[in-house]
Amino acid sequence: MNNRCGKLQLVFLGVISVITELYADTIDMSGQEPYERCGYCHEYDGNSRMPGFPSLAGQSEDYIHKQLQDFRSGKRKGTMQSIAEILSNKEIDIVARYFSEQQTTLPPIEDRTDMTLGKKIYFRGKQQPIVPACASCHGKQGEGMHVNPRLANQLPDYLYTQMINFKQAARKNDSGAVMRRISSALTEQEIASLASFLATMPIETKH
Repeated sequence: MNNRCGKLQLVFLGVISVITELYADTIDMSGQEPYERCGYCHEYDGNSRMPGFPSLAGQSEDYIHKQLQDFRSGKRKGTMQSIAEILSNKEIDIVARYFSEQQTTLPPIEDRTDMTLGKKIYFRGKQQPIVPACASCHGKQGEGMHVNPRLANQLPDYLYTQMINFKQAARKNDSGAVMRRISSALTEQEIASLASFLATMPIETKH
């Protein structure tokens, strides 16, 4: 997972930079709904097919709203900052609501990484050092709760990268530094196993 993730990150950082440039200089977005602009990277239905861009379909409305606000304010760092800065409060509301209402259509992702550790940590936590069960905040089926994101069937490399970012304090927009404390108590192997397990969890279909 580590080598693959590192290589993919380099590739997608380049892709993101190009796309950001296009946003500013080339793409005519006049008349587009704000969620349509997001579709260039996350797909118009929110079912991302590229490891560098998270799936937004079925994601918690509160979570999407918070992340866009955090990017816009600079509380969360990344290429999304420049994109979030051009969104008004009303547009952020529209984007968050739109993607939260979309159905996840991608099948659970196949991953050959050993998921035994990840499954155990997700449902039972870890004793030394103490890590609470992930399911207590993210749901028994990884569906997410309020500002806690949906993790089920999310792209594994994205999940791995975000947890490593929390572990290294490169990402700091978690309330009460909860994810930073949890990730710092996990080894990279445990994080990789957890990311792979979550990617294979089918998300509940909304009716």
